[in-house]
Amino acid sequence: MNRWLAILALLAIVLAASPGQVAPDFRLRDASGKAYSLASFKGRPVVITFWASWCPVCRAEFPKLHQLAQEYKVPFVVISREPRDTEQVVRDYMKNYPRFLPLLAQPGGDNPVAVANRYKVLGQPWTFVLDGEGKIVNLYAGKVEVESLKDDLALAGYE
Repeated sequence: MNRWLAILALLAIVLAASPGQVAPDFRLRDASGKAYSLASFKGRPVVITFWASWCPVCRAEFPKLHQLAQEYKVPFVVISREPRDTEQVVRDYMKNYPRFLPLLAQPGGDNPVAVANRYKVLGQPWTFVLDGEGKIVNLYAGKVEVESLKDDLALAGYE
């Protein structure tokens, strides 16, 4: 990675929602229409990944994250920050990842891009690990290693 990309990645993390902060709330729905907010997950750790269907890093890491989602019984929420990822694109893409909880625009609520902006996400993938109180334990701009997520889930109170 060249020096400027490293500086931009560091700057992006500094500007994003930070560990220790309460994560920004949202109101989104799943493909069946069930509404979710951050409070829906209160009392248990959650992993939130902002992604895009065309993102090569997302495509490479999703199988590993999905395997972790099968192993750990915590919600793995995926939110596309790409305006071109229509509901149908998300539904089709997520058929391969049934343990993920893809969240979509909520009529009268939020849209995924607005939620990504609230989290100050500047690219994809961005992954946030939250504890049961909704506080950010850690965040990753770009690729995340499964072992790092396991460590973060332990810090978040996963048993």
